Amino acid sequence: MMAGRLSTADYRRLATVLRVLGEAGLKPTLARLGLIRTQNVQSFDDAEAEAFVRALERLGPTFVKLGQIMATRADLLPPELTERLSRLHDAVAPVPFEEVRSQLVDDLGADPLEVFAEFSAVPIAAASIGQVYEARLRTGESVVVKVRRPGIEEVMRADLRLLTAAARVIERRAPGFRRHQPVRVVGQLAQALLEEIDFRIEARNQEDVRCRTSVFVVPRVHPQFSTSRTLVSDRIVGRSPNQAFRLSEPALARALAPEAAQGLLALMLQESVFHADPHPGNVLVTSEGRLALLDFGSVGRLSAKRREQVLVVLGSLVDADVGAVTDVLMDWARRSGPPPPGLEPAVDQFFSRYGAQSGRDIRLAEAITEFISIARENELALPPDLLLLMRALGISEGLARTLDPDLDVVEAITPVMLKVFAQRFSFKALAARGFRAFKELDQLANIAPEALRRVVARLKREGIAVQVSVANLNDLSDALRRAGDTLANAVVAAALILSGALFSLSSGEDPTRSVISLVAFGLGVIIWLLFVLRRRN
Repeated sequence: MMAGRLSTADYRRLATVLRVLGEAGLKPTLARLGLIRTQNVQSFDDAEAEAFVRALERLGPTFVKLGQIMATRADLLPPELTERLSRLHDAVAPVPFEEVRSQLVDDLGADPLEVFAEFSAVPIAAASIGQVYEARLRTGESVVVKVRRPGIEEVMRADLRLLTAAARVIERRAPGFRRHQPVRVVGQLAQALLEEIDFRIEARNQEDVRCRTSVFVVPRVHPQFSTSRTLVSDRIVGRSPNQAFRLSEPALARALAPEAAQGLLALMLQESVFHADPHPGNVLVTSEGRLALLDFGSVGRLSAKRREQVLVVLGSLVDADVGAVTDVLMDWARRSGPPPPGLEPAVDQFFSRYGAQSGRDIRLAEAITEFISIARENELALPPDLLLLMRALGISEGLARTLDPDLDVVEAITPVMLKVFAQRFSFKALAARGFRAFKELDQLANIAPEALRRVVARLKREGIAVQVSVANLNDLSDALRRAGDTLANAVVAAALILSGALFSLSSGEDPTRSVISLVAFGLGVIIWLLFVLRRRN
């Protein structure tokens, strides 16, 4: 979170921002956000969305990047705005090389013309955050040198202070936006922006993905030349996998289409680290006919818990488990209590349209858009890492369909999905989940006595008054009994699975211990399956 008082320069910048937004005809937007006071606030329309995007481009790199990140928040913003924000361009005129040279001298320790065997002072690409030059190392490798635009960090931090101040005003004056926690959202955006301009993070992301994929070519980073402002990596030569490539190389394009979809999904669900923006501009087809990934400024990561939740949602497409998906959505939105009245019916309708039994061709981007709209219509804000994943899934489908418009993407990624689910129910995965469950039970056992003592002490001091009105008391009794049975079955199954895992790990060559481990593991799985079937019935 950007903190601190606004300086005189910040107020001058604020005046500029408000003037640009006002000239773009966005006073209704400012009034809706509570940033200015006016009468007769109009509803949001397509013309206002287009004007907002143009205004962000006029305001410079911070607001362009902000808009690109806002395009991922379809859970908060109307679709007519997010669709336009996703088309924001950050191509800008390059900074003259003489302004970049002194920064490169500081980062490299000498003039780039001395450090490299060859260095072209004419950039091959320029964007809002950095620009890219061609060079050759003295060891012969052809490389690209990505340089952060001088002064961009100071500009971004100043603009982020303004956005934080604006978010505080919105939380106070715009009740309709308060539930979305504007200050928290701006904090998340600020973190994402500042990480994107730190090329050390990009270098780590790039190397991490390179080590985890065999499908894609990923350029190698040269760390001895790389800093927070300079990134040197191997140069990849190839063609963009766009429509022109598909028309000129139709057979190769058709072969690469399923490979692109499978490879990107495997990074997401098997490796839990993925390129968050794999559009054709960040992908090349090499002369060897392989796909290469470029630009790792935006990389997503999934925690073990988030990955499990995503698999629950994907698995529910098969059995239409409305309750499971509703619970996951509530957890993602950090909401407690009963779900909104429209949530379960909306999830049920989603399954009827996109579930395995729907019998229709499924487009991932369409399904993802509808899934996010369910969250937005029920006022559930989704976590940024999940939205990044959903956006990457949609872009991956677009890349695959660009290479082969007739590709059934869902059918193409089915082998990866089957492998992921098989791994989820492997002996090792079940044992790991059993161990985590027992660790949580152990933590609960440690804190429960003290918590119970405090409750009893408070009851002694203050007493308790309970007023209960239950229409179906017998049903409540049955529900409590079933809950107890469920907990007992879960604990026994987890205990058997965990003991089987531990016996297996310690059995060595002893056949007796191996048999015991298999029996314990098998009994645990059988009890778990019986419990699941009984719960379904």
